[in-house]
Amino acid sequence: MPRIAIRLGFLGLAPLAVSALVSLSRHEGTAHLGGVSFALYAAILLSFLGGVRCGFELMRAPEAPNGVRLVFSAMPTLAGWTLALLIIVWPGALAMEAAFAGLFALQQLWDQRSASDAGAPAWYPVLRQVLTGGAMIICLIIPLANVLNRL
Repeated sequence: MPRIAIRLGFLGLAPLAVSALVSLSRHEGTAHLGGVSFALYAAILLSFLGGVRCGFELMRAPEAPNGVRLVFSAMPTLAGWTLALLIIVWPGALAMEAAFAGLFALQQLWDQRSASDAGAPAWYPVLRQVLTGGAMIICLIIPLANVLNRL
């Protein structure tokens, strides 16, 4: 596995983790800003993953890409930005941030099942599994902390 891919992958998780931690602030305005930045960055990560899948499909069959695969590659972007919009518009929906964990899990399932058919390098599914696990844990920090604060 290329070291640069590992380093960039973990660096890519850092803004998600930092914004999740900021959202745990006792100061309401700061916590809201952290939640908004978390939702936006999670949507960006999902958009990136969808773009990777689109790129794999275009490389797999440049002259005749599979339309269904291209549509599915757009789904993480649409779902992520829809969820981010809901969280931004409806501040009481901060616990919905856990739904990002589900979106990352669905993307991971697709990547795991079809990475070799898509033309991904052999190391890609392993890297994605580790990074997705980290992203899912981070996504669950906010709702878990909110529940613990209410007890």
